[in-house]
Amino acid sequence: MIVFDQVSFWYKDLTETSFRLKEVSFSLAKGCINGIIGGNGSGKSTVARLMTGLMPVNSGTVTVFGKDPYHQLLHSGFLAGIIFQNPENQIVGATVEEDLAFGLENLGLSHAEMHCRIIETAARFGLGSLLREPVANLSGGQKQLLCIASVMVMEPAWVIFDEPTSHLDPWSRIDFWKIIDEFVHHHDLGVVIVSQLAEDLARYERILGFSSGSLLFQGSREEFKQAGAEIHEHFNYPEEWKYEQLLAAEHA
Repeated sequence: MIVFDQVSFWYKDLTETSFRLKEVSFSLAKGCINGIIGGNGSGKSTVARLMTGLMPVNSGTVTVFGKDPYHQLLHSGFLAGIIFQNPENQIVGATVEEDLAFGLENLGLSHAEMHCRIIETAARFGLGSLLREPVANLSGGQKQLLCIASVMVMEPAWVIFDEPTSHLDPWSRIDFWKIIDEFVHHHDLGVVIVSQLAEDLARYERILGFSSGSLLFQGSREEFKQAGAEIHEHFNYPEEWKYEQLLAAEHA
């Protein structure tokens, strides 16, 4: 479980107008697709980085399985992996195979186990025929899938995705959600999706909604759909949900 308890965070150049995360408390569990929503500057990406230990909190506590992810990352390795929005910021290998192998080498696995994991993971993400392909030759969607595969191959307990569908075409987006559903509901992987795309909301089973560093909403997808205008006005609301509400009002 990921737990935030009265967490505040601000950057060193704190002024009256600079961003601040304001005493945020919530918990996220495995077994469902957790979504973090909000506009630019809302705090959602900051929360994602605190979850993975990339930054320390200024006050309060963050724990993943009861451990401090920042301290764990410094001394023992990560508790939760993160996949960033821009694939170019995460890919380190010259070929698909080298990129998949990079994290495994740091885990100290045997060559045989590394090979098995690379083959299985590449196949799962549709990259099996591209193992020797130079990364420079991949499409934007393929690079995004490689970033996901490069974290998944290390078999983390939690994975945080920062705007994962933004570089994917509609077909790759469908494949992405199939993969996420499989991992969450059949492979005991904790997943958090950070996104401001309205269409992604329909995939979330639990939602955290942020605005200007404050947590405005936490609850299930159905609870979010039933929330009032004072909540919805802060977020991108899926068009199909609006139509559902209009139809329900007409038949009431």
